[in-house]
Amino acid sequence: MLESQNKNLIISYLAMRRLIGILGIALPIIVVAGGFIQDGTAIQGSISGYYYTNMHDFFIGILCGVTLFLLSYKGYKKIDDIIGNMSGVFALGMMIFPTSMFSGKVVKVGMFLINDNISEYIHLAFGALFFLSLSFNSIFLFTKRGPGVLSKEKKRRNIIYRICGIVMIMAIVCISIYMIFLRNTSISKINPVLILESIALIAFGISWLVKGNTLFKDKKY
Repeated sequence: MLESQNKNLIISYLAMRRLIGILGIALPIIVVAGGFIQDGTAIQGSISGYYYTNMHDFFIGILCGVTLFLLSYKGYKKIDDIIGNMSGVFALGMMIFPTSMFSGKVVKVGMFLINDNISEYIHLAFGALFFLSLSFNSIFLFTKRGPGVLSKEKKRRNIIYRICGIVMIMAIVCISIYMIFLRNTSISKINPVLILESIALIAFGISWLVKGNTLFKDKKY
């Protein structure tokens, strides 16, 4: 009986990890494709820009899902819970403080109705912290090993975790460089923030899908 309960608990946590991964990968695909298909919404400069489009509900809904799962996620040790909770809080911050409308004039936005040019920087800070916490999770926590021989599958998973973590960090670094030095240049025409955010979210999603034993799972599962 106890063994059956433990097995069900393990399966539920694996399902939660997979769902977090699916939501991360789905977010850029749904808002970009959905916005274009439904009413021909022009591609936004960032994923967060879809907050002000017809895809607002999907954007907020998916972020809410990710937030709730991260806040409720329980890892093997206290540090796993702390990083998961921090990631959830940072995701919540991105929703509470939306990016700028870029309308050419100052607009009150978000639940606190602050100027959008101020809200934008708070949003960017929360976004950077969100991906940095997720990259820490992927590089340092997901790669932890239990006692015994390190299996071939675990070695492969660790490689994926580290690659995903590094990709997220590099995306944040590139976004920061663009926002500080290249924002008003011709590079903006290719929507680099949107591209880099999408890459980071896909890396985030892959990392959690692998953690959910979708790929390279141990034989005991």
